[in-house]
Amino acid sequence: MWFGREDRILVGRIIKSVLVSVMLITTVWSLVACSASSIEQERKLYTREATNEGNMRAQSQGHGLNGALVNEISKSFEAKGIQLMNNMSADDDHGGISYMYLLNGSGRHIVKVHIFGSKAARVAGMKQMYSENGDEAVLENVLGRTTIRSKGYVSLVYTASGGEKDEYEPDVLQVFQHVLEQLR
Repeated sequence: MWFGREDRILVGRIIKSVLVSVMLITTVWSLVACSASSIEQERKLYTREATNEGNMRAQSQGHGLNGALVNEISKSFEAKGIQLMNNMSADDDHGGISYMYLLNGSGRHIVKVHIFGSKAARVAGMKQMYSENGDEAVLENVLGRTTIRSKGYVSLVYTASGGEKDEYEPDVLQVFQHVLEQLR
């Protein structure tokens, strides 16, 4: 034997002490990490940050307060045989959100749905983005045509570019009219 009985007992005690210390440190570490996470979650609840994050996530997925509008737009285009693809959304930091779709996946045909917090915010926002603040507008240049239809707090925008400017326009305008008529 390399070690005597007393040496083995001492080595065993040292190993046990090290294992107990490691387990104690791991337990304390996990409690601290867990409580820091819990504190962060509690802070978000009391400052309404969690609610705001959830609402923004729901809106961007079309399930929030604007879900019915977004779903109606999707169904109306689907009824016309047009697929809304590459759905993207962005908020404007003023309570509004915009959705953008490519019609049948074509980058030459874009529909944007701008949902503002109020009619006044819509008028100001559309003036800033398109230099138009009326309920209807058509903007043309050498690159394409942009058609705007608005009502209340919503603006629907169709941009067609290239040589296919008229391909979807009649259907898009019918969908816009139908959707805006649904708004109160």
